[in-house]
Amino acid sequence: MKSTITIAMAIMMAMGVLFGEATAQTPPIPAEEQPEVLTQGPVHEAFAQPVDLDDQTGLIAPTEPPVDIDEVIPSEKPAGDQFAWIPGYWAKAPGGWQWVAGFWEPVSNQEIEYLPAPPELTNIEPTGPAPSPDKMWVPPCWYWYNGQYTQRPGYWLAAQADWVWTPSHYVWTPRGYVFVNGYWDYVLDRRGVLFAPVYFPRPIYQRPGFSYSLSIAVDIGNLELCMFTCPRYSHYYFGDYYDSAYIGIGIFPWFEVDQRHTWYDPIYAHARWRNRAEGPRWEQHQQQDYDRRRADKALRPPRTYRQMESSMNKMPVSQRRNFELAAPMTRIAARNTTTFKFEQTKPEARQQISRHVADVHKFVGERSQWESQGTVRKAGPPSMERVPTTQSKEMAPPVKREGPETKPSKPSESAPAARAKAPVSGRESSTEQQRPAKVSPRETGQNQSDKVKVRTPPVVSKQGSGTSRKAPPSRPAEEKNNQRKNKRKR
Repeated sequence: MKSTITIAMAIMMAMGVLFGEATAQTPPIPAEEQPEVLTQGPVHEAFAQPVDLDDQTGLIAPTEPPVDIDEVIPSEKPAGDQFAWIPGYWAKAPGGWQWVAGFWEPVSNQEIEYLPAPPELTNIEPTGPAPSPDKMWVPPCWYWYNGQYTQRPGYWLAAQADWVWTPSHYVWTPRGYVFVNGYWDYVLDRRGVLFAPVYFPRPIYQRPGFSYSLSIAVDIGNLELCMFTCPRYSHYYFGDYYDSAYIGIGIFPWFEVDQRHTWYDPIYAHARWRNRAEGPRWEQHQQQDYDRRRADKALRPPRTYRQMESSMNKMPVSQRRNFELAAPMTRIAARNTTTFKFEQTKPEARQQISRHVADVHKFVGERSQWESQGTVRKAGPPSMERVPTTQSKEMAPPVKREGPETKPSKPSESAPAARAKAPVSGRESSTEQQRPAKVSPRETGQNQSDKVKVRTPPVVSKQGSGTSRKAPPSRPAEEKNNQRKNKRKR
């Protein structure tokens, strides 16, 4: 069969020579058959992630997701050592496949503790104005002490110019809830490189051995100009999500965090504090800008990189920079305007990254197996009893890195619904009929603590050059006090 194909190709080439077409260019592949780089879509959860306070069931996909696409990293990378992120994964759920978010966990931890569902949070919003301009509100949180939940009240935190506080919260998994201690994170422009989402037609990603070269990255400086939040998916979104239909599926403009109080937005809270000199005018500007784009589609950002470049080519050069949502990595590296330098990726580094990616996929599979098949106790009072070693399995905790690589987006059966048209008159997103239906909390069947041993993750943090390694601020005193109470009660 192989010989037949080879002969046929040779005959076609000979015919081209006979008819004088040997020098003619091959017609371009139709755009519908090529990967499409997007200037809208979800932000990789390793780069930035909102905190869901309402504990609602996550999104369900009706079909199993495609296999991972082999990514070819660009030749430029941020200088210095990298960190590894263990992503969330798709788990089988009644009616489809459900996304389980990844979470930050200290490398030193030797086990992961899965807990019963925490009680519903109340009194999330502050009772009054900030006591001083440098303070930000941190919502309350439930802590697991001596086999039961105790609430830590909300408090005012001293904001930091170069650091974003992510409050303590819980992450749902099929085995139980994982408590994530609050931590200081980098501001957006110090977190590394965020690659743009990519849409792949089915015939493309189903090709055996298909790989895709990452080359277009999101412009972090313009990311906040069109930020949205999807709490149930534990993801930020960016781009054109201005139609009313997006409210109905749970994608909100980020400023609505103050009206709904069902999630905490670390990026928005820090941006509001950073612009505190403008007072309420900054928040009003966010809503006014959103309303203008809802009313006039011409003001909305383009949805694809191709559309963005076409629009930019018609603009004066002075206006292009503020319109650019994404750019080639080569252009970003050449500008030398980021907080870190770039260097060429050496061949040995590429091989190491490939091995690391394989390790990450392996750990994700182990986590999925442990959390979906682990023994769940349903009888007896809650306790802190350790799972017997013979029943424990190993898994890798997520380890933070700078410069996470965004997985290319894959086709979704639900994607067309997100593009549905809706009226844009008025301020429907704030009315009751525009609120998505309340979704019940996620079930795990867990009623007590359940621990699992963990092993060393694929890559651990190393000190290196490049991005600033300045130590983060100390933990808030309110968090330390609760840790001391925990030790006394134990």
